Amino acid sequence: MTKRYPREIMATACIPWTEDFQFDEKLFRKQVSMLCDQKIKSIYLFGTAGEGYSVSNRQFMDIVRAFRAETKGREGVRPMVGVISLSPDEIVERIEAAAREGITDFQISFPAWGAVSDKEALTFLHYICDRFPDLSFMHYNNGLRSRKKLGGAAYARIAEEIPNLVAVKHTGATLLEICDLQKRELPIQFFFLEDAYAYASLMGEASLLISLCNINYRLAFAYFEAGVNRDRETLMNMVQEFSTFYSLLSLLPGNLMDGAYDKLYLKYSIPEFPQRLYPPYEGATEQQFESFDKALREAIPGWFL
Repeated sequence: MTKRYPREIMATACIPWTEDFQFDEKLFRKQVSMLCDQKIKSIYLFGTAGEGYSVSNRQFMDIVRAFRAETKGREGVRPMVGVISLSPDEIVERIEAAAREGITDFQISFPAWGAVSDKEALTFLHYICDRFPDLSFMHYNNGLRSRKKLGGAAYARIAEEIPNLVAVKHTGATLLEICDLQKRELPIQFFFLEDAYAYASLMGEASLLISLCNINYRLAFAYFEAGVNRDRETLMNMVQEFSTFYSLLSLLPGNLMDGAYDKLYLKYSIPEFPQRLYPPYEGATEQQFESFDKALREAIPGWFL
């Protein structure tokens, strides 16, 4: 079945904050340009890594305009803007504002105040997507934050009822959840994190959402292509390396927000990228990064050749 969104590697654009917590546009645009130069075609803004949960409307639009300006004219690049809010009407207003700047792809999440029921989940998606038939939407299936995770049966109904729901970002997918999604003929493109992508790609078409692979984009593309070619040996070898990587995360505090890890991985490409998160949350310290970096280079030296 033809998917509504291309099979790609997708990466996030993190937000650099100055010491007084102002948006550092110059450094942000350097990052987005770097991702484009690395041949990343799908770049999204304002997931959990981009602190979309904390920005004001003014900050939201300042960053969206910089994002749009830096991706405009880049061949094949699809900039995607995430919108996170407790208010469906604020989500609509932000989509309208970003669409006026030329953004056509959006990522939406369920409200996090209380877990939605199956019926409420469908109501929410209709409420947002139906009023923008010319725009494309990705659902961020984040059970940790929204306390609601959808499965294959739900997405089968959504695919039938909402034609502009084109993709799903599925984080924390278990093997059973992967099987449930991949056994179905769905037009929705599913993006999985590194630990799940190998298994998903062996079961059917799957796309790769990179997090730790921001450390090495050559590695990201090798892993992605192994999935496309269903190269089981390469996939399993890389999964073993990812397992080693995850074991080293114990060197970092266990209560960091998602964005702290993404900014830490980005530091390998842009060493001056600040690790601070928007208040009240904290990122990794320089000392924590150095300890992690030393251990990673000793454990998986091939990543740094």
